[in-house]
Amino acid sequence: MKKLSIYMMALLSAVLMGCNEDFDSLIGPQSNLPESLVPADAVSVSTQNAPVTVRLESYINEENNTETPLMIGVASVKEGAMPANTVLKAVVQFSRDENFEESISLDALSMGDDNTIYVSPKTLQDAYYLGVTKNPAITDLYVRTIMYTVTNGDAVAIIGKPGENYFDTHKILFKPLDKLEIAPAYYIVGGPNDWAASAADRSIKFSHSDEDVYVDPVFTVTFDAAEGDTWFAIGDDQACDAIGNGDWTQLYGIVGGDNQAKEGKIARRSELGGDNSFCVPAGAKKIRVTIDMMEQTFKVEAVNIAENYYLVGGNGEWGSSKSQKFSHSDKDVFEDPVFTYVLTGGKDLWFAFGDGDALDAIDAGDWKQLFGTTGASEDMSGSYDRRYNLDGDHSFHVDGSAKYYRFQINALDMTYTITPLNFDPYIYFIGATDGWGAAEQKLALTDESGIYTGFIYCADPNGWGNEFKFQKVPGDWGTEINFGTFTGGVTGDFAEGGGGNIKATAGEGIYYIEANMASGTLKGTRITNMNLVGDFNGWNAADDAQQMTWDAENYCYVITNAGVTANGWKFTANNDWGINLGGDLTALTANGANISAVGKTIKLYPTRKTSDNIYATVE
Repeated sequence: MKKLSIYMMALLSAVLMGCNEDFDSLIGPQSNLPESLVPADAVSVSTQNAPVTVRLESYINEENNTETPLMIGVASVKEGAMPANTVLKAVVQFSRDENFEESISLDALSMGDDNTIYVSPKTLQDAYYLGVTKNPAITDLYVRTIMYTVTNGDAVAIIGKPGENYFDTHKILFKPLDKLEIAPAYYIVGGPNDWAASAADRSIKFSHSDEDVYVDPVFTVTFDAAEGDTWFAIGDDQACDAIGNGDWTQLYGIVGGDNQAKEGKIARRSELGGDNSFCVPAGAKKIRVTIDMMEQTFKVEAVNIAENYYLVGGNGEWGSSKSQKFSHSDKDVFEDPVFTYVLTGGKDLWFAFGDGDALDAIDAGDWKQLFGTTGASEDMSGSYDRRYNLDGDHSFHVDGSAKYYRFQINALDMTYTITPLNFDPYIYFIGATDGWGAAEQKLALTDESGIYTGFIYCADPNGWGNEFKFQKVPGDWGTEINFGTFTGGVTGDFAEGGGGNIKATAGEGIYYIEANMASGTLKGTRITNMNLVGDFNGWNAADDAQQMTWDAENYCYVITNAGVTANGWKFTANNDWGINLGGDLTALTANGANISAVGKTIKLYPTRKTSDNIYATVE
């Protein structure tokens, strides 16, 4: 029987280590086993007397460390089907889904002369929390059995075809022993707000991933510090409800009572015998708290965001140069903590980044102040930390397969995203102007680093709001570019509309647009007038006599009394040289060369609606 025992333990070990795989791939060795001489139709498993509801507290006595075996069923074999010197053995499989795609398998205990199938409740308890879920709630659990025969003590064979024959699949209501319960939500009580009020409104809520809290028990929150010392506690809904009844003992505090501890253990006040609140000394602008409710641990950090961040490596040198500076909006860094840098791809790139202090430290030979990823170097998103908190340099890495890479950090959450960028030649305007039914106007890629520019006519003929979006492919909403795309900021005469739309705030008219798809910024400038300017009027960009009129029906500016001469002229907007067009009449460009064509009627088509270019006609 020794060989069988070794095999079964190896099988169980493999299942527990790979509990997220399906059973057939885990059981492995059964595919190499011979099929038993006992046919599958000669064996049955009855669960008539097996429990339908299984509460492990009825089977495990923790006080004296004993257990009562859990009955799964009774196997029976047709008379004459069992060869000589052969006994039955079983492996029992448990799963939360009826397809057994995520399951655990346990070697049955010795079946005895009556062929009763038992498993160890303690083994089931451990395997359940390890391989199924750490959630202690009562749940449906599906059960099925795989039968083996053992002949002469060591010849193991499976009954039926491997991966196909399962006996008596049924469902039980299962309740493991109570372990630590994790709430779905946690809150900061106190902090910059009134204690009782903050417990009532629960406005400072910890963030959490979409995973089950027993799979991911980590919660994080960042909040404003108070003017002086910041005192706070942590509560779940149970604790906040209790405060409403005058009971403050359900809040979580620090084990050990060191109020200014930056990390350690937490427990409810009722266990601690005091309030044991958290305290962050005056001087912090923001406070970040991370809790692991499975381990019952906390980490408290004072958050101070630098004014500037710099890339190290990448397209530049590894050193203290601050030439590779991240871009940032004109907002306060705590109001907008997102910084962006665009790298040129086409080759393998390794890089890190740092604030001013980190780069200054490099001159002293200290590279540990730089920031690196907390995950793998190739991760395209995740969290980051100082190298001195990591087990190595943890530099970032991209393979260079894209033309550009947008590297964006959120300095408040200490997270990052790397986005490969391969830019299309145009992005298309769609909105209220055309009843959201056409995407004909477009911006052109005017800089390979991801900058699109052009003129767009914005109107609201149906009263839906003067709003719009862009599409990478006209008519394809799967390629939508909306307000949320521009994480670097939307400025000028544009603002956020409804449903992710972008709103033209200066009313109906022509807008000059600069969309930087690499840095995620968008700027709209309302064109109040379009003039002709040239040698003929002394290059006066504000010559009202040469102002053009917008023809909304034909999407063009028109002037019929043009004074241009062959000595050179251009188009200028808003009485200024900041936006001007020149060059070839069939493909006008910003800051293009002087135009020499002469005529009295000049039409400018700026929106690229009927052409891939901005163009003009002169008659």
